[in-house]
Amino acid sequence: MNTLQNVKQWFIDRDLENGGRLDKQSLKLSEEFGELCAGYLKKNEKLTKDSIGDCAVVIVGLALLIKEDVHKIFEESEFAESKDVMKNLKWLNVNICNFQLRHGSRQKKYCLYNLVRSIGYLKSISNALGYDFEECFELAYNEIKDRKGRWIDGVFVKEEDL
Repeated sequence: MNTLQNVKQWFIDRDLENGGRLDKQSLKLSEEFGELCAGYLKKNEKLTKDSIGDCAVVIVGLALLIKEDVHKIFEESEFAESKDVMKNLKWLNVNICNFQLRHGSRQKKYCLYNLVRSIGYLKSISNALGYDFEECFELAYNEIKDRKGRWIDGVFVKEEDL
């Protein structure tokens, strides 16, 4: 089974559909994006790779919550034309913000677009830094795969934090 399918199953096994909240999960994406920026600014390769993967994991959850095909999102995403990491970070941030602004509205097609573009910018950031996006995604999955916890007010809380 590939990483994307594993992550999707992870969310299903933890009952994301009934426990997660779209507004809280989109905020979680902003949190992971902040960690990605911190990793990049501090030249911390481990944190940067982990955060790229964490952002992708959260996007899978968001796709499931808006009932979009996660495989389609990852397949349709393309590398951005720019190899400029700062420019890609800026555009990733724009797409995350646009998703947050639109997810409660009737603009579902734009939400899908923002998720596809976000994965594309994550791939571009990985590429520009010389990382393998799939490796980053797999690292993040391996970190959460055995994680236990429960949903509290739309947020997954790790067992050790309960």
